[in-house]
Amino acid sequence: MTFSLFSLNLWNLNQDVGDRMRRLDTYLSNSKPDVACFQEVSPLELGGRPQTDLLCKQTPQMTRCYSAQTLWDDREEGLVTLCGLPLIAFDSFKLPRAPGDGQRQLQISVLKYRRQKFIIANTHLAFRENQDNVRVAQVETILRYLSSAAAHHGTDALILVGDFNATPQSPPVSKVLKDQLGLRDIFAKAESRRTQFTYPAEGTYAEAEATNRWIDYIFATDHFDVKSLGLSLNGGRTGDYVSDHVALEAIFHLAG
Repeated sequence: MTFSLFSLNLWNLNQDVGDRMRRLDTYLSNSKPDVACFQEVSPLELGGRPQTDLLCKQTPQMTRCYSAQTLWDDREEGLVTLCGLPLIAFDSFKLPRAPGDGQRQLQISVLKYRRQKFIIANTHLAFRENQDNVRVAQVETILRYLSSAAAHHGTDALILVGDFNATPQSPPVSKVLKDQLGLRDIFAKAESRRTQFTYPAEGTYAEAEATNRWIDYIFATDHFDVKSLGLSLNGGRTGDYVSDHVALEAIFHLAG
């Protein structure tokens, strides 16, 4: 089977949220990913529907899984996984908490296509640059939950995505890559890793003090062949930023 995956830190309700969501919905309506993972998602009003309900309106059959993650003043923020493939199990789990940060979480979705099961996990780690030690602890917790889910559902086909707030050579990313689960950074040798960034300082919505960093990832086990990958909503010819991050996209083939 071949399927497409999209991941983006959505930048919650900042600046022109309606216009940003319309541009993003137009993009997703054209690209039609099978699975879309979002971080930093907020309800449009406290206790209301998450802003991702404004997306994928052309594909209403997608299952929408929202996990509230933390509160910033009176604004809720969380994770969303949208699934166009059959979803057979879903859960979310708390991660170790960083000082001055909210409660971070992990979403685990178990999908099935014909007789094949595979797992997609979505997360957003502690955000302060000096909190690598906490992010390592969060990654260790994520890997334990993934290992348990893999054993319970009888599959080693695993994908982990999200905003790790950590660069490729950092301890949290190294912890993922050295684990016995066998996850690999699918962008590690890509041209985009050398020439682009997932948190670009020149982006339309970048903070004044922002520096170019690669902090968003798609990790996958060897059960998946990568057919294509790239960054999107990264300016390009049309200036199509919709967030302070850019999106990661991949097309996978799962043999079997």
